[in-house]
Amino acid sequence: MSAQYLLEAQGINVNIKKHSILKNVNLSLKGGKIYGLLGPNGAGKTTLLKVLLGINRPITGKVLFNQHNLYENPNKDVLKTIGSIIEYPGFYENLTLYENLDLHLRYQGKSASQNEINELLGSVGLFSDRSKLFSQTSLGMKQRLGIARSMSHKPKLLLLDEPTNGLDPQGIKEIRETLISEVISRGTTVIISSHILSEINLMADELIMMNKGEIIFETNNMKKHHPMFLYRGKVLTTFQKAKLEAISDHIYMDDNGVIEFISTLTKDEFTQYAATHELQLENVEAFELPLEDLYMKLISRSTQS
Repeated sequence: MSAQYLLEAQGINVNIKKHSILKNVNLSLKGGKIYGLLGPNGAGKTTLLKVLLGINRPITGKVLFNQHNLYENPNKDVLKTIGSIIEYPGFYENLTLYENLDLHLRYQGKSASQNEINELLGSVGLFSDRSKLFSQTSLGMKQRLGIARSMSHKPKLLLLDEPTNGLDPQGIKEIRETLISEVISRGTTVIISSHILSEINLMADELIMMNKGEIIFETNNMKKHHPMFLYRGKVLTTFQKAKLEAISDHIYMDDNGVIEFISTLTKDEFTQYAATHELQLENVEAFELPLEDLYMKLISRSTQS
């Protein structure tokens, strides 16, 4: 495992009832970043998160987290440094929110003071409801408690599957700020799956898009809150693809030599790069590409392939 990556998935394949769910998935994720995982229903996002959590063994491939293989002689202490909320968060109905968190920490072999647990509940907007029984809470409150539990043992990696389900706009904003604060203060790596593109756009440092069990798009060193651009041009005979790969996150070329690629470089920045590196393209057009348009374009293309 490369020292620069906290988590690597290499050649992951998963079959369920003879159906291929994940197909040769490869990921390399750095520490201290928020990764937005996007894709339509059935794309394989939840299955991928379960594989990265160490609970859904792939038929081929390996997962390396913090230099440890999660499926070959897994280190229990390493696994305890992963937090998650995947599918419905389960708790004890007859315990209060405070008691549920306290019990979880005891299971984890962690000790936390009353003030620390109250602070954690406050970070997800549940401090005033800490004495409520879990059975008395709304869907949004259950979701908030699930997020609090996933962060309670101060994990190095957080895997969150649709964590803002059931939350109102204020709750979504609070959770977004909590996750960003978690990354900034502790250097936690977060992978968050969501259908709310606008939220992912506000919090993610990098994007991963999936469709039909495959990674179809992955950014590297994306400029946060910076627009992306779709470029289209005609390839000349001396064109070298490697020069374009250094500044592009996705490249597609048709049979007529017309190439499309996505980059965070502005038109002026790209023009300068092309001149400096003698990038052989002509009739280059640039279009600013909002995340929603990027998502729809890539999903549509991968569905047709």
